[in-house]
Amino acid sequence: MKENVVSNNRQFFSGFFLLIMVMIVLLVIYSKADSFIMINAYHSKALDYFFIVYTNVGDGLFSIAMAVILFFYKRFLIGVEIIIAFLLSGAIVQLLKYFFPMARPSVFLANAHYNYFIENVTLTGHASFPSGHAASAFALATILSLSDRNKNRSYLYLLLAALVGYSRIYLGQHFLQDVFWGSVDGFVCGLICFKVIEKYFSQRRNGATKKS
Repeated sequence: MKENVVSNNRQFFSGFFLLIMVMIVLLVIYSKADSFIMINAYHSKALDYFFIVYTNVGDGLFSIAMAVILFFYKRFLIGVEIIIAFLLSGAIVQLLKYFFPMARPSVFLANAHYNYFIENVTLTGHASFPSGHAASAFALATILSLSDRNKNRSYLYLLLAALVGYSRIYLGQHFLQDVFWGSVDGFVCGLICFKVIEKYFSQRRNGATKKS
């Protein structure tokens, strides 16, 4: 394994941190409610249908399905990294939801004039923080980006993960801050899993080579 993960994946890291900086600026400038309403300024039936379907890319079942496909193509190591990164990021999400219960937008904005909540889709309750879908999507994007030899595809993985994050806001499930922290969670868990598992298997391969 190449040692310097950052220098070998400049496209991914620069793209991710640019995305993070944009979110930070919006979080600093706008309030929780204002940023949600501003990001959701435009809705249409076509976009409703698209994001209702597309948001499932951030579902854990999608990550598991990706891992199974990789197992089928004998990319065992990447598949293991995806599953462990999903489980780790998901566990952190559930802990944060338990210790920091925060109202979802439909509850938080119950008395505001916001007309884009989608019947039978938008959730209620106090499990808004952070976004589990964003965490899963960015964990998956991180593993795929770091594992792919074509580093320019990192931009595609980031775009697809960012669209999952946006879908959570569009569908009224989460605020921008929820997506922000979910993204950070997924990124960190994906990076840790990639480095630790790659290092472990690299050491095993080196040990087996020396014995032979």
